[in-house]
Amino acid sequence: MKIASTGAANAGRSAGIVATLTSVVSYRRLWYAGIGYYSAYWIEIVSTGWVVLNMTGSAFYVGLVGFCRTLPMLLLGLILGAVSDRFRRTSLLLAVQTSGLIVSTVLTLLFLFDRANLASMCLCSGLIGCGWAADFSTRRALISELNPPELSGNAMSLEAMTMQGSKIVATILAGTLLAAGGGTLAYGVLAGVYAYGVGSILRVRRSYREQATAHQQSIPLIRLIREGFSTSVRIPLIQALLLITVVMNLLVFPYQQLIPVIAKQILDVGPQRMGILAGADGIGAIFVAGTLVFLARPAIAGRFFLGGAFCGTCMVVILGVSHLFPTSLCLQILAGGFFGAFSSMQPVLIINTVEPRFRARALGVLAMAIGCTPLGILLSGTLSSTIGATATLTGTGSLALLLIISITLANRSLIKTKLAAVFTASGVSD
Repeated sequence: MKIASTGAANAGRSAGIVATLTSVVSYRRLWYAGIGYYSAYWIEIVSTGWVVLNMTGSAFYVGLVGFCRTLPMLLLGLILGAVSDRFRRTSLLLAVQTSGLIVSTVLTLLFLFDRANLASMCLCSGLIGCGWAADFSTRRALISELNPPELSGNAMSLEAMTMQGSKIVATILAGTLLAAGGGTLAYGVLAGVYAYGVGSILRVRRSYREQATAHQQSIPLIRLIREGFSTSVRIPLIQALLLITVVMNLLVFPYQQLIPVIAKQILDVGPQRMGILAGADGIGAIFVAGTLVFLARPAIAGRFFLGGAFCGTCMVVILGVSHLFPTSLCLQILAGGFFGAFSSMQPVLIINTVEPRFRARALGVLAMAIGCTPLGILLSGTLSSTIGATATLTGTGSLALLLIISITLANRSLIKTKLAAVFTASGVSD
């Protein structure tokens, strides 16, 4: 009875936090827009990976397209974080959604008239990647403005839940669309999702004028960039966080781009099961992110971050040697749970460590660290085409585990950072 009562209390508290967050009209509309944007993100990744694999038959070219999509995070992440402090954030988000609509419409027409090729796929994925880089720091900085400081951690983790929840539905939908109508249908639906996003951001602009937001327009852009970078890298906790983020995005997370290769060459399944496998990690991520956000237990944030990185990497290593679809599906769910803890703590730790005026730029530095993914995608694609997906996943995963341990031993700031302290610093307590 006590367990049941505790579960009911936690459920009630969870619902109360969500209700409090979504009671702010502008945030609620931004959240709805995020559901559409994240769905578009996953549909594009799965669809492009599958059509390029069928177009070329090469895992390397699948990695090359992924490289083009994620390269803007590395090259433009810090710059776009500073740009976010110079212009209306809603204007930048509207530009992101509009560009996505244009690109997906072009892709639909290319497939409709059988004119799609590898070059066009790389170019379109790169343009969508530019939008993703701009959205990353801009959206999270805007979320921190739309919510009081005591709810910033909850709002950020709800964002992580939204992203992973969208992944479950969107990847399955992408696989179904590819099986039913190929690239033409998949990218046509993608264009529709982006059109929904344009309308959603316009609704946010009507309810939130950003009148109270100082965007530091008089400060030179280069100075904003320099201040944001120097402030972030001087903090030991953020140093460790950034280093581990680089390792994860260079050696571990590129496995997601290889899901079509894993499905076709290792598991020997079609696009529908491939879509299910690609979205399965979202199940675990939603559960873990929800637990971390809504229960806000007095645990240790750095250890959630580190534990998620370490254990999730272990799941990827095992995934590389699995030849059974049910086993791989379970591993994906577990990996998603661990990576959910990792990704949920990333922005929360940064937002609660740096001053508000540096948040967008600090998140831009994080985006730049995440931007190492294209190098990892290119590496994993090259290795997969030469030594196979199994050897690639086990080799890069094992190296990542060694580096995570080394970074943790050299910088223990993450281990010493308590989740309770993070939430208390923002005004939330048990």
